Amino acid sequence: MGQPVLTMEGISKEFPGVKALSNVHFELHPGEVHALMGENGAGKSTLMKILSGVYSPTQGTIRLKGREVVFGNPLEAQKQGVSIIHQEFNLFTNLSAAENIFIDRPEMVGRLGRIKWPRMVDEAQRLVHSIGGGDIDVRREVRHLGVHSQQVIEIAKALSFHADVLIMDEPSAALPENEVQKMFDVVKRLKAQGVAIVYVSHRMKEIFEIADKVTVLRDGSKIDTRSIHEVTEQQLIQMMVGKEVNQLYPVREQPPREEIVLKVKELSLDPKHRISFELRKGEILGLFGVPGSGTHTVAERLFGLKKGTGEIVMNGKPLRIQRPRDAKAQRIAYVPPDRHRQGIIKPMSIRQNLSIPTLQQLSSGLVQDEQRIKQMSQEYMEKLRIKAPSDQQSVDFLSGGNQQKVVIGKWLAAKPELLILEEPTRGVDVGAKAEIYSIIHRLAQEGLSILLISSEMPEVIGLSDRILVLYKGEIVHEFAHGEADQEQLLHRASHPRHTEGGTL
Repeated sequence: MGQPVLTMEGISKEFPGVKALSNVHFELHPGEVHALMGENGAGKSTLMKILSGVYSPTQGTIRLKGREVVFGNPLEAQKQGVSIIHQEFNLFTNLSAAENIFIDRPEMVGRLGRIKWPRMVDEAQRLVHSIGGGDIDVRREVRHLGVHSQQVIEIAKALSFHADVLIMDEPSAALPENEVQKMFDVVKRLKAQGVAIVYVSHRMKEIFEIADKVTVLRDGSKIDTRSIHEVTEQQLIQMMVGKEVNQLYPVREQPPREEIVLKVKELSLDPKHRISFELRKGEILGLFGVPGSGTHTVAERLFGLKKGTGEIVMNGKPLRIQRPRDAKAQRIAYVPPDRHRQGIIKPMSIRQNLSIPTLQQLSSGLVQDEQRIKQMSQEYMEKLRIKAPSDQQSVDFLSGGNQQKVVIGKWLAAKPELLILEEPTRGVDVGAKAEIYSIIHRLAQEGLSILLISSEMPEVIGLSDRILVLYKGEIVHEFAHGEADQEQLLHRASHPRHTEGGTL
């Protein structure tokens, strides 16, 4: 493939008490998609932060187009041709797409501080068109654009710095399934233009579809670099976790009990649609649907985040849930889909995050019982195997999988009878997934009733005792455990109740 555009040699990074990277070598060629994989905490983020100028390496050198470089900050990296597109878009939604692409750029400012609007719009439109976004009007405010279009704007912004190297961090995480292929088309265009891409993802299917090579990190060290055609999914998993993960989904040891814990009758999801269903004690009930099906609204209604009509009965008692406080009082817990915005408070410690839902019970009047809080925190760190030096560690410095365990743990500490899990393994690696699946299975075996809402079909199929499929606010089909495969699940989720085969 000729000379590499990027070489990272002997990269090590140490933080107080932690060696995050140890003598890592990474190489990237023009027009190559190079996947970077590893469990959360393996060192992927640290390596990419060094490459993009956020961190400086403790040891090692970076060469860009054969020249040794040192990046003091992300702007320096961008100016020298290395840009990163984060999982969470960094856009000003009240500004136009063109303004976002060229924000704070001196070349777009003329005499007396006047913006060169025609030039900005023309160059922004050219960049967007070059990567397949010709239907995007760059004069429109970003808030009026879809998720895929926003991602195109992020990529165009990176290319406006004449990027030779583009880091894509979990690029499909924010995209609905039907938009992922469009993103792949953009990546292929970038390859054809000679842009070298580091593709960071946990999604095996994507890696095998889009990558040319894959490098695996584990515990801060490089395990191997392979051509994607020379490795299987099972081999990748084994490299990532250091062992084979033969049984990702635990085998159910005993069926759910007959006792009905939750009964939902005519629950309104919107003015036109209502649903009814039951959940038994110790049952994992899966809800699946494509975006817009109403699965997220079910969670919001049950936890009091969205008001509506209908009857919610728990253990034979009708409930009136108008706000989350009402749901918590009835021992309903909710793990939301976005842990960063809704699940954790990053600057706070593990102990503080774990104690938030139960702080009132762990206090005497206005005085917190620090000893009880500490005991509770250490108990759930041990139960959920949260990896950290201590429970005083800020959750901001935890891996994604351990952050997700903190979100689950804080609600388990509240001793719920109903646990709503929405996208419980979003953005976590396969090893952390296996651990979280084991936790979910154990909770159900202990008698906790779980409502599982996930866009990952293998997850819904592998964990659920039953699956309810939603289509535009209606339950269109129910699968018993073992009945559904991915093709059937997606077919039901993409069609109304009446199909060519008759009434469901």
